[in-house]
Amino acid sequence: MMKPTNIISRSVVFLVVSALPADAGVPNHHFFYRSDNRAPITRLGIVFPGAGSNRDGHTRNGLAETVAELIVYLAKKHGHMARLEGLGGVLDVDTYYEYQAISMTTLSRNLDASIEIVRGLIQHTEFSDYDVHEAKRRLGIVYDEAARSGLHGLVKNYALALTIGMQKFYSRNAMEDLTPEEVREYYAGFSRANVVYFKAISDLDSITIRESLAPIMASRETGGFVHSAATRESERLPGHSALVFEHYSHLKSLSGYWLIPCGTVGEDNYVPNMVCGALGGFPARGLLFRHLREELGLVYGTGCESGGWDGIRSLEIYANSRLENSEELILKMHEIITGLADRPRFWETVAELRQNPDFADAGFHEEFTLRRQLTREVDQAIYNYPRREDGYKAVTDDEIRSFLEKYFVTDNMVMVLFGPKDHIIEILEKHWPEITIHVQPVEKAIE
Repeated sequence: MMKPTNIISRSVVFLVVSALPADAGVPNHHFFYRSDNRAPITRLGIVFPGAGSNRDGHTRNGLAETVAELIVYLAKKHGHMARLEGLGGVLDVDTYYEYQAISMTTLSRNLDASIEIVRGLIQHTEFSDYDVHEAKRRLGIVYDEAARSGLHGLVKNYALALTIGMQKFYSRNAMEDLTPEEVREYYAGFSRANVVYFKAISDLDSITIRESLAPIMASRETGGFVHSAATRESERLPGHSALVFEHYSHLKSLSGYWLIPCGTVGEDNYVPNMVCGALGGFPARGLLFRHLREELGLVYGTGCESGGWDGIRSLEIYANSRLENSEELILKMHEIITGLADRPRFWETVAELRQNPDFADAGFHEEFTLRRQLTREVDQAIYNYPRREDGYKAVTDDEIRSFLEKYFVTDNMVMVLFGPKDHIIEILEKHWPEITIHVQPVEKAIE
């Protein structure tokens, strides 16, 4: 499944984020490379665009992740993993919204042998109904771990699934209902994806690695998945909504997220990132912290993050407070969000960000690790991000104002509140009689 918040904790060798525009793509077997002579190690990523959790749909949620778990299970069952480990290598299979990736790290002197193991795993994998059952059982354990360690991420995802139709990260019921035939059909499309590209960081030169990859390129069958960008109702607003979870009624404090869906991942990110930075994404003590914490003393902490799930972009504003401050906090947060364009201090903060080199030039001129350099190159080549020559300095006040007028409105605010249920509902109904309140058991986020 898509992993924007690392809810499933596996090591990720390569990461590509954002949705693919309809006209995006790279030639089949395209190769991205970075040289690294610090150690005799090669990190290789084989990426299958067109696969990924975007093919699951709501009724087959977990299909792509089941196949990823199945590949790892079969690699262990048939000794592929042990042979790779004997060569000094490790293998991982990761699922994101728009693609899946098989990643490998190995000693460079054993690259040819390691690639042959991976090639055999991809091209000659057969599995029984029992194997599918076992992969699903193992994935269920991963789900349980995610529910324990990443619950807030799950409920935020569930809140947007319930209000704007976003696909859930996990659905235990949908995953358990998957049939072996569905898994085989998906695996056939995945393994024969029409386009596969490669990423490598190695002390070996690029020509040597290309030659090592030749067996995969020469013998790989196509005729499987072809990428097609998901369509979104970009103008759709969910209506003023709040989710209250019964699980947290014992708390003596209130914490919450104010979620603002704001377009699709892959669109111009400059404006939402500028708004997020001013509120509290950068620096850590932004406008929200200075006003709600330092001036009013309402919160323990607050901030803002920009996220992208299921191809949908959102801003996530967070705050927590003592219970006696909860009503004032909820009211004040609503006032700030819906009236942000009329706050002079917001515009002063935006102006400060434009002049702050640590923010205004972030992602454009700073030094990166080799892995991040490679990711940047791949992102630009594949996704063709909108680029502005002057970076965030080029974002205008008019652009920001239009963004706020479109998205920072009552009908586009989803509140996810943790605390005493009856107390929260009383506050919401008192101030917003028209609001839609969803009282849910927390288990709904993963069922």
